[in-house]
Amino acid sequence: MRILTPRAGEASPDRSHRRRLGVVALLTTTPVVLALLFGSVCAQARPGERVIHHEDGDHYGIWVVERDGTRFLRFARDGVDQSAVRLGDPTWLEFTYTKTLMAAFAVAKSRNRVLVIGLGGGTIPMFLRRVMPGADIEVVEIEPRVAEVAKAHLGFAPDPKLRVHIADGRRFIEESPARWDVIVLDAYGPDSVPPTLATREFLVAVRDHLAPDGIVAANLWAETANRSYRSMLRTYEEVFPEVHVVRALRGASRIVIAPLARQGWDGAAFERAAAALTEAWGLRFELLGIVGAGYEPPGTHPSGGSVLRDP
Repeated sequence: MRILTPRAGEASPDRSHRRRLGVVALLTTTPVVLALLFGSVCAQARPGERVIHHEDGDHYGIWVVERDGTRFLRFARDGVDQSAVRLGDPTWLEFTYTKTLMAAFAVAKSRNRVLVIGLGGGTIPMFLRRVMPGADIEVVEIEPRVAEVAKAHLGFAPDPKLRVHIADGRRFIEESPARWDVIVLDAYGPDSVPPTLATREFLVAVRDHLAPDGIVAANLWAETANRSYRSMLRTYEEVFPEVHVVRALRGASRIVIAPLARQGWDGAAFERAAAALTEAWGLRFELLGIVGAGYEPPGTHPSGGSVLRDP
């Protein structure tokens, strides 16, 4: 899941790519440290896993490994797990952050048009395709080989209602005439949110491409892994009238949910929406419990930080 900068993985391609970007330094945490913080990462090879596929992409290496019937996408052999899938079961969500992300769809007033920045193994788009068969889902992926590997080895199956664009995600949004009900930002460089996905200028472009009742949902890391977390929150608060956060039950992931128009949601509204979505979609995990334990309303987020801007 990546835009401009590849998502988490090997360090050496990342260094040269970040030098080319030359903007806002966001994170310096290594994948080894991240492995201690996230339930969705693996910093060391685990017993019993086998390599299904390996190749070099345009931006980084691509690895698919399998363990206990689950396949994981990585950008280094023993690096961060980017995606996890169980072949033939698109309703299975392995990572806590992907489960937490569904809180955004619970409060969304419309889910007819969805844009996901970052494909990875295709876990989120395939899940949404199954639970929302009538929705129009678009995915933007910068690495063409990732899309091919996802199709060949991870069960990703695009169709006329689930389309993948091989493109720079920021440029795609800025140049598109479309508006979406939900925009999901789940793009990572090897150890950070890409700098160009964190600035006020980019978030203004996102805001301008939301439908009237649209929302943006962004997967961020909290301060334990992301020293710019408070500045990211300040930047969202600068652009959107409300910023809600739902913490994943395990690990450092935080899902930021920001509507285009003020909604006045509180914890009770999120819990009602989570309960309704659980029934409507037949969710196999406790979204209500996640929201109940992890919801942070506007005005309660950590203070400090400064608005991030393009250079």
